[in-house]
Amino acid sequence: MASAVPTIYALATGPPPSAISIVRIAGPLAMPLGAAMTQAREWVPRQLVKRTLRHPCTREVLDDALLAYFPPGQSFSGDATLELHLHGSPAVVRDVLAALTDARALYDAPLRPARPGEFTRRAFEQGRLDLTACEALDALLHAETSAQRRLAQQAGGGRQAQLYEDLRTKLLRSMAHLEAMLDFSDEDDIDARLWDSVRAQVADLRAYLAKELQLDVPASQRSYVDVAQHGVRVALYGRPNVGKSSLLNQLVRRDAAIVSSHPGTTRDIIEASMELGGFRVTLADTAGLRESHDEVEQLGMQRTHMYVDAADLAVLVCTPDEWASLPPAGPTFLTPSEVERVGLRRASGAWDGVPDLVLINKMDTAPVAPIPKRHAGHPCHVWHASVAHAQGIDQILEDLGTWVAQRYATEARTTPLVTQARHRHLLLDVVTCLDAFLAMPPDADIVVAAEELRRAAQLLGEITGHTLSSHDVLGEIFARFCIGK
Repeated sequence: MASAVPTIYALATGPPPSAISIVRIAGPLAMPLGAAMTQAREWVPRQLVKRTLRHPCTREVLDDALLAYFPPGQSFSGDATLELHLHGSPAVVRDVLAALTDARALYDAPLRPARPGEFTRRAFEQGRLDLTACEALDALLHAETSAQRRLAQQAGGGRQAQLYEDLRTKLLRSMAHLEAMLDFSDEDDIDARLWDSVRAQVADLRAYLAKELQLDVPASQRSYVDVAQHGVRVALYGRPNVGKSSLLNQLVRRDAAIVSSHPGTTRDIIEASMELGGFRVTLADTAGLRESHDEVEQLGMQRTHMYVDAADLAVLVCTPDEWASLPPAGPTFLTPSEVERVGLRRASGAWDGVPDLVLINKMDTAPVAPIPKRHAGHPCHVWHASVAHAQGIDQILEDLGTWVAQRYATEARTTPLVTQARHRHLLLDVVTCLDAFLAMPPDADIVVAAEELRRAAQLLGEITGHTLSSHDVLGEIFARFCIGK
């Protein structure tokens, strides 16, 4: 009887041309296809062997390739798998994939191209990976920065799943204690002690989840996971013609913003990204701040205030003359009029007018007397640069990278509990169940109380995939994968 499990195949490496391209075949027909294309009858598992690869129907030579066979249970997906290590030629890859399509005429069993993420989905369905490991693998494949790579690796390998399993075990233990209360329902002393013990355990678990979900933290305080995934936002702001656009172009090494001697050229937010300190850093050139009756320029300045208010790092760009016009103590003690004059104000009004960093540009026009790098009373670092002459740019990049790494990388030492929006949504439902339990009085119905904990345990199981209320979530997760993984 023909196997109902389809054999699937796909290019597992990037698009050619390349030095090597790997085509992966997984399923019951992996070994028969290998035999049909090479005439080899015996395979040594997990070893590369050189073979002449032929079309299974026409016998045309397709390539001299290296082949590796993985028996069932010893491959990534858990299926019998054959990997074809080809020359990375567009023609070779195209013709080999076409030959596999033609081979469908030779077998009664299903044979077809793989769908996105299908190899990984099979690994999940055969118990080789849990859902958090699958999501971590997807994150690793899409990682563009070192921080994203580290985050994906910390969540993978079953480490994140173990966190959830530990939480689930604690809930199951609490449920067992509740069931014990049913056995000792005639002994009030034991009931009270067990109830207090279970309630304390659930309260501790609830406090842990609140911390991981940052439920009691202001929305403006970003988590390490958020920063690693989405990057750091740096606002470059100040008066017109202080060199903000030129600075952006120098930092990202390309012409991202238009540079002109005409004041007010930049009227919208211009963003450009790069990697610094292992994180994606998005630098934003903003509209210059000044008195203006131009409606479009006013809108641009409003956007500047909003962006600076939301940015992780605010960098004031000014000239030596502007800096010299401030009080000797520096930006820490500016009067409201002085704050307004140089744009040292965030839209929320909660900021004290102190930038995170200051860049004094156009130092080639400055007097010989040195300008202090720091001002007493505030750790506001001051850079000196001449952006037009590319002087000081390397130091700015080095300092920015150090600042980002010191501020965020120290939080990357432990396995994160929440790395996906799916995790957060399910954990919020868990917290709701725990809150419902904690709100119950000591004389509450034990069966009803245990049901809240059972529901919470089920939700934790949904995160790892051990319990699923709907298989639709699998389609959503694996659709994000590339074909061939």
